[in-house]
Amino acid sequence: MQSTSASGTPFTRNRWSVRAVIVDDDAPIRELLCGYLARFNIEAIGVDDGQGMRQALAEERFDVDLMQPGEDGLSFCRWLWAESDISILMLTARCEPADRIIGLEMGAADYMAKPFEPRELVARIQTILRRVRDDRDAPRAAHRKPQ
Repeated sequence: MQSTSASGTPFTRNRWSVRAVIVDDDAPIRELLCGYLARFNIEAIGVDDGQGMRQALAEERFDVDLMQPGEDGLSFCRWLWAESDISILMLTARCEPADRIIGLEMGAADYMAKPFEPRELVARIQTILRRVRDDRDAPRAAHRKPQ
């Protein structure tokens, strides 16, 4: 597993308020995204595959996963959605409506096609986090079924 922080140093917990994992087999893309997200107080680490993601999840807690679906990316998305409470944003070159629908059905909270606008990526991450925080802050009674 190859894991880097926005500064290129080994990943450690620090002052960041949001933590993200970027799964992409392209190291320059991972580094570019980590650096860009750092400008918006999002600590991101990059891993190159699903195995690296599993290892990162075993060692740390994250808020968002930016995932490039690869050969088994959709099944990994389904596994991650079922096994954790991490929000998934798929960032991929696959841009057909069917691809987006399948990604969302497999558990992604959002889906963006490449090429993408970096500021839109940040806005989508912030929207996902607002939804998660709203769900956590909602009174338990609101989630119960009426009797």
